[in-house]
Order: sequence, then C-alpha cells, then structure tokens
Amino acid sequence: MKPLSLAARLFLLLLAGVLVAVFITAELALRERGRMVQDFREQATAERIADFLHLLAALPKEERIGTVRALPSGSWRIEPDDPPVGEELELSPSFTETLAAAAAPEVRVEAAWRIRSRSCGADCPGNRIVGAQVRFADGQRVRLERTNDRNPPYPPKPLAFAASLAILAGLLAAVVGFAVRLVLQPLRRMAAAAEAFGRDPEYPPMDESGPVEVRQAAKAFNRMRERLRQHIEERTRMLAAITHDLKTPLTRMRLRLEQCEDEALKVRLAEDIAAMQGLVAEGLALARSLEVAQPPEKLDLAALLQSLCDDVAEGGGDARFSGPTGALVFARPDTLRRSFLNLLDNAVKYGGGRVEVVLEPAGDDWLVRILDQGPGIPETQLAAVMQPFFRLETSRSRETGGTGLGLPIAANLLATEGGSLSLHNRKGQGLEARVRLPALRDRPKGWAARR
Repeated sequence: MKPLSLAARLFLLLLAGVLVAVFITAELALRERGRMVQDFREQATAERIADFLHLLAALPKEERIGTVRALPSGSWRIEPDDPPVGEELELSPSFTETLAAAAAPEVRVEAAWRIRSRSCGADCPGNRIVGAQVRFADGQRVRLERTNDRNPPYPPKPLAFAASLAILAGLLAAVVGFAVRLVLQPLRRMAAAAEAFGRDPEYPPMDESGPVEVRQAAKAFNRMRERLRQHIEERTRMLAAITHDLKTPLTRMRLRLEQCEDEALKVRLAEDIAAMQGLVAEGLALARSLEVAQPPEKLDLAALLQSLCDDVAEGGGDARFSGPTGALVFARPDTLRRSFLNLLDNAVKYGGGRVEVVLEPAGDDWLVRILDQGPGIPETQLAAVMQPFFRLETSRSRETGGTGLGLPIAANLLATEGGSLSLHNRKGQGLEARVRLPALRDRPKGWAARR
C-alpha cells in the first residue's frame, strides 16, 4: 500500500476529528432537544389537566363523573377509584410531581402516568394516554384519563438532516483542505529551495517571511545553505589551485627529461609525466564540474545522444543509439555533452568496444541507459567507483589511463542539471549506466533573472 503524503494525513486527521466532533455535538443537541420537548409537553399537559381538575373541583361531588362522561369530544374518561392504581400502569414520578404542583391546593394528585395508547402501534409515537389518580377536597377519589392523539411538534426529517450534514461535511472539507495547504506551504517552499540549491549552489536564499516558526526555519536553512556554499567554493578553489600549480613543475620535468641520455629511462619517465598531466587535467575538470557558468536552454536529448554516438563511431568505436525523437530537456548543452562523453568513453574503453545507448521515458523523467559488453564491476564496489580517485584493480587501472575521476565528474555535471547517475551490472555480462534527467517543463522560478 502506498503511504499517504503528509498533506493527505493532516487532511484526513483534521476532517475526521471535526466530523466526529460535529456528529457528537449533533447527537447531544438532538438528545437535549428531545428532553426539552418532552419537558415542555409534560408541563403543558400537566397544566391542561390541572385546569380541568380545577373545573371539576368547583362542581358538586355527585355531578363530576356525569359531567366528564357527557363531554362530546370523548377524549376524557373518569371512573371512581375502585381498582388500586399501580398494578397495571407504568407510573411517572416526574409527571406526578409536575401535575401535583400545577393542581395544588384544590386537588391532591396521588399518582400520574403517561403511556402509549393501547390501540396505537410503533408508527404513531404521538398518541398517548395521560392519567392521574386524584382526591378532591371533599374526599372524592377518582381516576381521570385523557387521550392525546397529537403528533410531537416539529417531527424530525432524516433526509433533510442528512443533507444538511453532507453540506456541512463538504464545507468542512474545503476549510480543512485550505488550512492544510496553508500550513504545508512553507514545507513545500523549503523543499523547492533545497532542490534548487542542490542543482545550483548560487540559487537565491529562501524567503524569510511568514509566521515566527517559518521565519526561524528559513533562517536556519539559509545559514546552512551559506555554509555549504562556502565549503563547496573552498573545496573547488583548493582543488583547482593544486592541479593548476602542478602544471609548472610538470612542464619543467618534461623539459629536463629531454636531457636524459638513457632512452629506456626516458621513455618510462615520459609515461609517468604524461600520466601525471592527465591526472592534473582530470582534476581541473572535476573542479570545473562543480561550477555553474553556461545558461541552460531547451535541448533535444535524442539528437545530442545520436551525435555523440556518431562521434564515437568516427573515432573507431561501436556506439548505437535507439529511442524516441523529440525528447526535450532544459539543461546546459556543454554540461550534458561532457557527461555523456565521459560515460561513452568509459563504456568503449572498458566495455569491449561496443556500446548501446537506449533512451526511454520514465514517468516525468527521461531515462538514458548506456550498455556495454565488458566484465562489469563487483557489486560491493558499485558505490565506491562513484567517489573521486577510486580505481579498480582490474582492467580499469592506471595502465589504461584511468584516473578515477571520469564517473565523479559525470555525476557532478548531471547533478547540476537535476539529473542522477547510477551503475548496475547486467545479467550475463556488461555494465549499465543509468542517467535520469527531468523532462522539459516550466522553467524554475527566478532562473531567468539569475542568468
């Protein structure tokens, strides 16, 4: 399962938390509403019954039962209190207290109840029977009941309520999405600044505006960026100075070598001096590979690789290219040319003389595969050969002119273009160098202003 991004995790976490809070609040509100409606109806019912009891209390004792039975509505029933109350009814203490408070002091309420009508099923929750056992001031004890067939006020509408919750969830999702985007925007800016600095040490510092925490993080990033940039510049200047200063003594050594009379010794010394001059030249090339000078432009990667393969073929090698046309990248022409030329030279020199270059799309990148027919590299040393001055003790040795700088130079140059270089042993025999370069898209922000 592909892990979720930080933005997705924050979005889902915040949305879930807010929705849970909304549903819990809604549930509590509905319960409170139901309780308030129940109390209101209970109070209103008690007051109506109390008013009726007050009217009955004003009548003579012998007329009360007959008067209630003569009412035309038929919703009131009254009986002398012959059977004991409580055996077949579910008494309501709270309703008893409410009715007693409303009816006092003329009438004494001994018990009261609110039950579902015996003729009503579960689909008529509003049809209730309310009743009370009361004793009038003259001692008469009666059992009075009234059928209430009215529906509860404002019956709930599940569909409307669900639609309201859906609209609320959509609004919350939009607000949470905006909040997550606002919170993560500084992280995206820092990631973009780090990526740009990795491609170009001269990329402008990160903007230090925003909230306090964002400003602190941006200032720390810019301080780190400046220290790294100074370290890279110092390393580049030191390497360039050392290799440049070696040219003068090497030239003097070559001049003095001409005075040597021992031809065999002269030949060996000349070979050593040539190797040292080659090492110096490669050192200068490595130092220059860490610098950025030429402005980038739109390039046809397929055309560049085809021309390099043609150059190798004209020099006696066997290099063949295959891939789609119109593979556009935004890079420095000389940088890519030097990088791929180093890789092709290595492949021809150490890979059996035959090289196959394959260009293919890989997501948002272009993948260049340089395949040779050589012995390959031991798996334990694939990472080590990417370090400067590292040489294998097999065919890639000092005798064949290797200095251990070709691959690091190519890797440095490709990194300045946002690319990467990796080595892999092929199944069977041979080595595969894989180069990834970002396909052409919008130019980086601020690039034109800096060039």
